[in-house]
Amino acid sequence: MPTTAGTAVTGGAEAAGAAARRPAAGHDGAQPETSGCWRAWRARFGLAEVCGTAGAVAGFAAGYLPAGSVLSAAAAATICEVIAFYGCVGTKTALAARRATAHLAGWRRLAAGAWHAVTEQLTSCAVAEALDDLFIRPGCLAGAAWLLGPLPGGVWLGFAVGKAAADVAWYGMEASARWGVTRSVTGRRPAAPGRPGGTPLPA
Repeated sequence: MPTTAGTAVTGGAEAAGAAARRPAAGHDGAQPETSGCWRAWRARFGLAEVCGTAGAVAGFAAGYLPAGSVLSAAAAATICEVIAFYGCVGTKTALAARRATAHLAGWRRLAAGAWHAVTEQLTSCAVAEALDDLFIRPGCLAGAAWLLGPLPGGVWLGFAVGKAAADVAWYGMEASARWGVTRSVTGRRPAAPGRPGGTPLPA
């Protein structure tokens, strides 16, 4: 029959073991998930965002400095940002599709590469870009620059605020469209044997 002291020692050892197995503060599941999202964003859009921002600054300056028009500046910034951003995205997507289809040849490789590029990158970007180019980005850039124009350096401050607002809207739409594309593509794939909806395993 165990004694009280022995029970206390055993309970203390079990508690210590449970504490050792418990993740330390600041290392729970949320942090790796956040870190993973950041790495995924940086891999997909990090370099493209740098190129796009440089293009937007150059376009805004080219449109604003000659005549002081925030409308011209917003339009030029949007066009230049799109060219720089998608020049980078297109190059990376083409290289990724080339690597993914290296085992194929001829027309099969061309078709598979096009499908890979469309489903992995271009569809979700195109859906977000349709609204962004025509309404959201020019409106945010011109509106913020006009509202903050009376402040010292307000036009450029407005450019920064407007671009940040447009980027938040764009990435939200892109993530939503990408989720829809992923669900659509996944739903068309046949389920694995033994899984719900798949071929039953032999008895």
